[in-house]
Amino acid sequence: MQLPASLAHVLADGLAPSLARWSATRETAILVAGTPLDPTLRDFARDLGISDPAGLRLQITPRIPLPCPDPLVTLAGRLGLPVFRPAGMALGRGIAVVDPAPATLRHELVHVAQYQRLGGHLPFMRCYIFECLHHGYLDAPLEIEARNVSRTV
Repeated sequence: MQLPASLAHVLADGLAPSLARWSATRETAILVAGTPLDPTLRDFARDLGISDPAGLRLQITPRIPLPCPDPLVTLAGRLGLPVFRPAGMALGRGIAVVDPAPATLRHELVHVAQYQRLGGHLPFMRCYIFECLHHGYLDAPLEIEARNVSRTV
């Protein structure tokens, strides 16, 4: 789904604060329960310019939690909204993945770098949501960057 820029901005501005709070809460849980990255991934994170790669944490989980109940995820999918079950998710300095494949972890590390570059949870969420709504998930510039940079290893 691709929305006009004006509508995508309104929706992103409205959704971003609650999603940023959710993201910060999930990040805290991952930082407590997660494990440090292996040396190769820490080096990749350092190469991306991520500050304090040793402080990043990884949580392997059977299912990536989403910020809305499952019935809403199902309904959103039926309406064509870009809501789906991801294989991984970066939330600030925490990364949750279903399968810790190196390509997935590198992709999520690019998102961690984007969080830092954009200034944290709220600015990242505002930008990410806008891009997904306006360009579509696959064509969102932050997603394109994550795919391209994670493949250059």
